[in-house]
Amino acid sequence: METPHLFLTTLIVLAGLILPWGLPKEGSANSSATVETQETILVSLGTGDSLPDSTLYTLNPDGSSKTPLFDFHNHPFDTSGGIWHPRIEPGGSAITFSSDSAYLFTPASRNLFRLGTDGSWWTQITPGPNSGRWDQPCPCGVVTGIVRDGSGDPWANRSVYLEGKAMAQTDANGRFRFDNVPTGVRWIVAYKGLGEDVFDAQSVSVQDSLTSDVTLSPDTSYRMEFSRPVRFDDRVYHILPPHILQWSGVQFTSPVEVHRTTGSCTGIPDIDGFDVAPTSGRLAIADYQTGCGIDDTEHQGIYLADKDGNDKRLLVDMMADQNWCGVNEIFWSADESRLAAKACYAQDGAWLTYLVVIDATNGSILGGVYFPQTYTIYNVGLHGWSPDGSWLLYSAWLNDASNGTLGKLPVNPDGSLDPTAAVMLLENVIVNGATWGHLDPATTALKSVFLPLVIK
Repeated sequence: METPHLFLTTLIVLAGLILPWGLPKEGSANSSATVETQETILVSLGTGDSLPDSTLYTLNPDGSSKTPLFDFHNHPFDTSGGIWHPRIEPGGSAITFSSDSAYLFTPASRNLFRLGTDGSWWTQITPGPNSGRWDQPCPCGVVTGIVRDGSGDPWANRSVYLEGKAMAQTDANGRFRFDNVPTGVRWIVAYKGLGEDVFDAQSVSVQDSLTSDVTLSPDTSYRMEFSRPVRFDDRVYHILPPHILQWSGVQFTSPVEVHRTTGSCTGIPDIDGFDVAPTSGRLAIADYQTGCGIDDTEHQGIYLADKDGNDKRLLVDMMADQNWCGVNEIFWSADESRLAAKACYAQDGAWLTYLVVIDATNGSILGGVYFPQTYTIYNVGLHGWSPDGSWLLYSAWLNDASNGTLGKLPVNPDGSLDPTAAVMLLENVIVNGATWGHLDPATTALKSVFLPLVIK
């Protein structure tokens, strides 16, 4: 395996720079061919308003025929909302994404959604099917617990919220109790203080005639974000930032954890990106933190595991080359032979943002290109592969997010990248997310939407 440093040094000389401005544009699309193949690019474009708000558009693979598909403007309760990390589900039957829009109060600032391929239906997966449901019939159970502060002492007069029940306050001993709680999986939340985002939240499974007891410590945890949803079989994998990778059922079930980062490093140990292989379900996990030290065994780079998080192995050892300075996007190719990643690598004292193609068998770097130093890893986005593996979809902005671009970068058969043949698809836009795949227009039947409109 070639060392990343030597390969990337050679690569810069051979490949030059990606310049997000001034790229060639393709001509008009052959719309009939697009309809036949249903190959589609989805892009979420922001409005630039003070509140997050996005519209999800469809594009032909050449960037033509931009057509609005979905936004929250007709939402009966929350008429704005960002749309992040859209992904087309296997088979093209639906679209998953995360958003801050919601029917009701939830313990999360972002939740997971599913959307019909024609935009005719949508459903909110998290926080769960009991969210916002009040006065449900029994069978019922009891939920009790205690709230503790950062020192572990009982915390009096803390607000506690259990989905479907009125807010409660802890007593002088930090205890609380909810009676007549309908059975099912529910979120319970304790707050540090009124009007603060600091809280602790857990899912609790309420069972008939039984008592469930929980301990909550709302001292250091901020509002949860269910993010980066990826569908595989009956699972929707997602990150619960910053450090947990888990999955829930398409119709929400208690989350199942498959990877957790731990330890203390220069940066916060977190999961910077992941993807699920479309056929095998293998997980690719970007977990690298600078400053952890050469003996660190938890945050060394890019890992592979099976769909349950087992048989984990290190594919790309970034600790072996301290010029690596981060990786936060990763995507499987459709044939599972390669991975594409967005990473940071130091060259001559400068931290540069790279798009790289990696052999999924041995971890060798097959190709890569870098952006000018004025671009950072935070204003460059990688959004995955074309279905045939011949392109990478990316975005970038400089100085002002409203000047962003969406482009596609060709991948040669040997895995090398050709920035001179990159194609700009959209200009002067705020790109909140994008993806590329096949949509099935036949799957337009209304799916179950389990969030009621009764807000108490």
